[in-house]
Formats: sequence, structure tokens, C-alpha cells
Amino acid sequence: MARTSKSPASKVSAQRARLFKLLFANPVSGLTPARLVSYLNAFSRGELRSAVLLWQQILERDDMIKPCDGKRRRAVASLKWEILPVDDSEQAKAHKEALEHFYNNLTAFDGLNEMERGGVRQLIKQMMTAVAMRYAVHEIIWQPGAPGGLTAQFKFLPLQFFENKTGKLRFLLEDHATDGVDLDEHFGEGNWMCNAGEGLMFAASIAYLFKTPTGLKAWVTFIEKFGVPGLHASTSAQKDSPEWDALVEAVSGFGEDLALVTNDGAKITPLEIKSAGGSPHASLVDRMDRALSRLWMGGDLATMAKGEGAVGSQPQSDDLDKLQEDDTAGISDALQEYVDVQVIRQRFGDVAPLAYFQLNPPARVDIDRERATDEFLMGAGVPVGKKQLMQRYGRAEPAAGDELATPPASPALSLSNGLPNPFAARAANERTRFEQTFRADALKELSEAQAKALRPLVDRLNAILALPDDKIDGALEALKRDLPRLNREVLKDAQTQLAFEKILSATLVSGATEARQKIQSATK
Repeated sequence: MARTSKSPASKVSAQRARLFKLLFANPVSGLTPARLVSYLNAFSRGELRSAVLLWQQILERDDMIKPCDGKRRRAVASLKWEILPVDDSEQAKAHKEALEHFYNNLTAFDGLNEMERGGVRQLIKQMMTAVAMRYAVHEIIWQPGAPGGLTAQFKFLPLQFFENKTGKLRFLLEDHATDGVDLDEHFGEGNWMCNAGEGLMFAASIAYLFKTPTGLKAWVTFIEKFGVPGLHASTSAQKDSPEWDALVEAVSGFGEDLALVTNDGAKITPLEIKSAGGSPHASLVDRMDRALSRLWMGGDLATMAKGEGAVGSQPQSDDLDKLQEDDTAGISDALQEYVDVQVIRQRFGDVAPLAYFQLNPPARVDIDRERATDEFLMGAGVPVGKKQLMQRYGRAEPAAGDELATPPASPALSLSNGLPNPFAARAANERTRFEQTFRADALKELSEAQAKALRPLVDRLNAILALPDDKIDGALEALKRDLPRLNREVLKDAQTQLAFEKILSATLVSGATEARQKIQSATK
């Protein structure tokens, strides 16, 4: 991947980033509900700066938001991508090669921290910030003279440098400007990219307010005040007497804020503060953490879900798969719209792209179902290629000289202690259910095929029944003589033969399995 030793020419100067850092003030300090409401209202009006700066700090600080956001971004950035042609033409092939070179040699870096650099994966991670922040903006700095052909550098721009008061993002020439300039006017047409996302931080910042400044702070205060019990010292000595003062000094030596001295015998006991239901702050913090997890992942995190008696984390996995598919499609759409068109235009003129960037979501395969289908197809005599099977299950061919693995022994029907093996029983039940379904379908097909093949015989019987009584006996004798020939004609029917083959295949597979199990039992 190509790299440059210094930042390329950009319409956003390094001085702008330097001034922003020098004048930065932490918006989390002193955050109140009223201030948060004002930030969110301003964001809705298109004044992005205050809310964006707050959200960036929350993303870095919160122990739930940061890992959820990182997991969502990495899940998409780590996916494989490819360039797909729209047809088999030579022009489409040329477009594909141009795009492959472009994406394999691009550089993405952060406008506020140019040490954060990478290729396509870094670019996608930056684009995925739109899930949290609503928008992600890049300046595209084209490099037509790069070795090997056209490529570009993507400068990830801070969202606080923009406003959206007109329904379109506009660039703020200064940090505290209120109105921006058109992106095409400032950067030039085709020299910027903006992808949009869910903007989860709008809702997440509300949960953060209840969780951290309110819930966690109050919880810590509660623990500091009541986590260690106070002391109650009692004595029969008169108040302000030497004995009284000695006990007061002893109690003070424990260093507790809460202590009480009374005069009724010299003793010191813990002073317990009882509250109905305990501290409410833990429940509030837990509730907000679950809300944040649902925002980013579509469901509670696996470790939290198990706390409520859930089994595993499959529901969350399904939700993440759906979110990942949506995120993947959004990234692909943005790159096709802002990048692919420009690359083809700069390389081949004003023509429509005949190839495009595609970020591939992970394929979800029901392995058990695929395996059962393959086994029964092979058992029925349907040819299945080994290479096809290896590709389906993501297995590479063994290298020359590799020691080949051997299949495991057939599972026993019982464990060594004589108890039933639940895994073998489950496999047997699944096999029986599949065979019954297979046979039922085959019998249905056989019935339909036989009805069609026997139609001439049925028509002949109906014709005999319509004859006068004195002629029926002779017609039935003639039919009896023709039955061997009619049976042969029925078996010649292709549909009937196929149905018979399916029944026989299922029977043979079942019989072979049962016979093998009986032999194993007999040899033990």
C-alpha cells in the first residue's frame, strides 16, 4: 500500500487543527440536563458543534459506549471487499482493474491526528463513525500521478467543522463561525465524501447523563457516606468529663465522618443506617447500560443477558448480523456514489461505471442443514463434487505432502458408564425425522406418478363397466391377459421410476445405518 512521507495538499489547513486543540474546552465538565437539552436542540437546528464535541468525549469515556461503538465499527471494517464488474465486456474488465488499483493504494488518515493512517479498513472505520455521530465527512485528495495509476488520500474531517442549518452540510471556515460555505465551493466538486448513519449518540447522551453525572456520582456519594457504618459510643461518664473526652477522642481516631457519643456505659457499636430496598443508584446505572447496549447492538450484551437467565447470546448475535448487513450496504452505497463514479470518470472520461466496490457481509450458513442435505443427496446417487463441498464449508485443499485427516469413529449409542449418549440420541432422532420426511415426499410423488401412469388402465376398466352384462366377462379376461404388458408400461414412466428410486435410496440408507449399529453392538 502506498504511503506518503508528509500530508498532501488539503483545503483544511494544519493550523485549523492546531487552533482547535489549543482552544479545546471539555464539554463534559458541569454537564446538566438543561445544558444537554440545549446541545441537542442546537444539533436538531443544524448547529452541530456543541453536541458533537460532547459526544466525542462521551465516546472516549463511557465504559459501555466505547466498547459497543468499537465492536460495531470493527465488525464492518474487518469484512472482505471486492470489485465486481457488471458484465463480461473488456471495458468492464478495465474498470474493475482501475478500481482495484485505486482501493489497494488509497490512504486514509485523521484530520486531527495524522498519525492514525491506514488503507481501506481505516477508511471504513472512519466512515462507521456516522453510526454514532449521524455524519462522517472526508476530503478526497486525488493523486492522478501516483505510481501505477490514479489513487487518493482520504482526510477524515472533524464534524464540528460543519453546520447543517440548510439541510446540507456546509463547511465552517472558522471554529466559531455560524454559517458555513458550500462543500463544492470550498473543496471542489468530487473532492469530498459524506456518508450518513443512525446518529445513536443523540439518544446515548441522554442515557449517559442519567448514568454518569446522575447515577454513578450519586452512587459513589452514597457509598462514601454509608458504605462504612458509623460508630455509636456510649458511656456513663458525664459529658465533658475526662472520661467523656477520652471516649470522644477514641471514636474520632477511627476516622469516620459519622459517630455518636452518649452517656450510658462505655461501649462502641456500629451505627447502621437502614434504607428500604438499598441504594437505587445501582439499578439506574444498570438500566442505562442495558439501554446503551440495545442502542448499539440491538440487544443486551451476552454477559448482561445471562444475568437475567438467558441462555447464550444468540438473539444478540442475530441482531448484530442484521445491523452488520445494513452497515455494510451503507458503506458500499457511499463509496459507489462518491468514489467509484469519480475514479472511472477521471480514468475513462464521462462514462457510467461498469464495475463497483462491494463490501461483503459474512455469509450465514446453516451447517447442520447443509450437511444433512449433502449426505442424503449423495446417498440418493446425486453427484456432488469434492471441490464444491470444500468451498461450501470454507475449507482449502490440502497442500502437497500434508498428512490427511481420517474420519472419526462412529458415535456410540451409550457412554462408557452405560448411560445413554444424548448426542448420539439427538443425531439418531434427527436422522429418523429427516428419513420420514424424505419418504413421505417420495411416496407422495409415487402416488401422483402412478395415478398418471395408470390412467389408461382406469379408463379401460370404466369402459368395461359400461358394457352390457353378457360382454363384461370376455372383456375382463382380455384385460387379465394384457396386465403384464400394462405393468411394464407403468414402470417405463420416468416420474414413477424416480419416485421408486427415492424410496429405495432412503430405505437403503436407513437399513445400512441400522445394520452398522447392530454389528457394532454385537462386537462389543
